[in-house]
Amino acid sequence: MMKKLLSFLLVLVVAAIGYWFVAPRQPVISDAATGFEGFATALIDEQAIPGLAIAVVKDRKIVHMRGYGFADLRSRKPMTPDTPMNIASISKPILGIVLLQLRAKGRLDLDADINGLLPFRVENPHAGGRPITIRQLATHTSSIADYYDTADYQAGADSPKPLTMHLRSLLSPGGAQYDGGAHYLDAKPGTVREYSNLGAGVAGAAAERAGGAPLAALARDNIFEPLGMTNSSWLLADYPAGKLATRYEVYQCLPYTSLCASTREPKRNYLIGKIFRPARADRRIEPYPQFGNPNYPDGGVNASARDLTLLAQSLLAGGKTGSGRLLSPASFDEMLKLQLPPSIDGRQRFFWRDRDGMTGHAGSDEGVYTSFYFDRAKGDAIVVLMNRTPDLETENAMARLFARIKTDLLRR
Repeated sequence: MMKKLLSFLLVLVVAAIGYWFVAPRQPVISDAATGFEGFATALIDEQAIPGLAIAVVKDRKIVHMRGYGFADLRSRKPMTPDTPMNIASISKPILGIVLLQLRAKGRLDLDADINGLLPFRVENPHAGGRPITIRQLATHTSSIADYYDTADYQAGADSPKPLTMHLRSLLSPGGAQYDGGAHYLDAKPGTVREYSNLGAGVAGAAAERAGGAPLAALARDNIFEPLGMTNSSWLLADYPAGKLATRYEVYQCLPYTSLCASTREPKRNYLIGKIFRPARADRRIEPYPQFGNPNYPDGGVNASARDLTLLAQSLLAGGKTGSGRLLSPASFDEMLKLQLPPSIDGRQRFFWRDRDGMTGHAGSDEGVYTSFYFDRAKGDAIVVLMNRTPDLETENAMARLFARIKTDLLRR
């Protein structure tokens, strides 16, 4: 019996090795590319990235602004720097600017109990009545746990569910999803940093109450229009059909088999990609609809690479706009100062965070992967927008893009 089992296992190993040698594999040529254009073009083919929009600022001037691949594969519509798409969590620091603008107008206090700005009560049942503040929401130290469920999304339209109803359901006693305070950490506010999309939703609700208007209107009137960000909005309804880049999921399939995996099976997806590296013909790319999220403050903004470059240039100029300022010098300094003791986190600013020598934010959601980072001291900024769901391989691709941008375009 043991002999038969060993023989069977040997046959399996031999078959697997044989399959590994004969299965078509995606060639990797990006590493050998001598220029950035060749590198980016090879990378989107290797990683099955439908489209990329990349903008680079050096010494406060634009040195690169280009689209690669497609905003929509079916119509072969090219990706361009002016193609708007969902930028996911880059929305959070834009929310932060709105909050600081309201604070400058005396509409809110960053360190006051958030309940003074909400139509329902938010209180961590594990924290002995210690209040939650806007500053804590903006630094992910509010003790509100992360919550993210795509089942809440509305396909093809802005969510009809009011933000306050969504938040009340999760965070207030008696809410349908409160579950005994399951969406709070067992920690006091201000003591632990844990990234929280739900906390950003609460900050957005506070901004709307303090500003007396929807977040979409506050951002439009006080950020997007002053900067000339004509392709930016928090509302899907502001875009005609086909205007936004289509969002995509990629399925990697083993050739000659029916075994496929997407980001919803992360381990299998990673192993298939890493070990077998399926060729482009063995990767299936499927579109998602656009989505409306009831917790839209955490990631609902749509924008183009060119628009985000206008924001970056303003930040590099101390918050200046064509006719004024996004923020007063004091509010600007507040936004970009380190907010937390090093014992909690040494990289956290007001919704922005430091990474690899730059300050910024990344974003990911179904069908999108985005990065926005800047260096005020050098006057540099990098914007990368990708219309596919990230996985471990594309996260590596994003890191490689940043490395090549720094060496080839920023000359670092």
